[in-house]
Amino acid sequence: MIQLVILGSGNMANAILTSCLKIDVEIFGIYSKNKKHSSALAAKFNIPYFNKIDQIPTNADLYFLCINDDAITEVANNLPVMGGLVVHCSGLKPISVLAKQQNQAVFWPIESIDKTSFTNFKNTPICIEANSEENYRIIEAFADRLSKNIQKINSLERQYLHLAATMTNNFSNHLIALAKNELDLHQLDYTILKHLLTKAINDSFNFEPSQIQTGPAIRNDLSTIQKHLSLIKNNNTKNLYEIMSKSILEFKQNYHA
Repeated sequence: MIQLVILGSGNMANAILTSCLKIDVEIFGIYSKNKKHSSALAAKFNIPYFNKIDQIPTNADLYFLCINDDAITEVANNLPVMGGLVVHCSGLKPISVLAKQQNQAVFWPIESIDKTSFTNFKNTPICIEANSEENYRIIEAFADRLSKNIQKINSLERQYLHLAATMTNNFSNHLIALAKNELDLHQLDYTILKHLLTKAINDSFNFEPSQIQTGPAIRNDLSTIQKHLSLIKNNNTKNLYEIMSKSILEFKQNYHA
């Protein structure tokens, strides 16, 4: 049985703990600087929690650093050198931030994780990396229990995937939020766009996205663009519309250069 310690008490910690409920894993306990959050998670999952970092047992198989990117190096350095595998969950930080630890790995799910909506990693691509073949086998064996889509991705590749994931997920969701707000202001039903949006997402995986771009910007239809801009009252939304329209046209010109 794999023995696991969680460091951190946010969305990722909750997701790992939730996922471990259905697999053969023993949770030794949880540690976080935020004692209120760690004690709440400990109570939720009926596991111990540690008040101090030096209370963490040193004989676990996996130590998951489910913490803010900027804290990874500090926490890894504050831990004693563990015999088990120390794992960070960042899409952006290289494996080298764990340099103090002899056994290093990365476990990064390409997933937007929220405590209230997370269920499991079953269909989530999980990018893994380790500093030795043996350590890779260990993190792979754990990841295989959670997902059917495991990807061997190195630190540089993972940074580009993180960039693309941010643009694809976070930026697109923000655009959707702005569009919905425009409709809300005029008491129009946002759900009427569901078919359009769903088709756009599906088409982006069935065709080359740059080849199926439509709309006034790709046609350089300045009269339509100006009409849209006149309808937008929020200056930030107006600026973003102009920037996106310019980007669409310039990308078309450069892509086919």
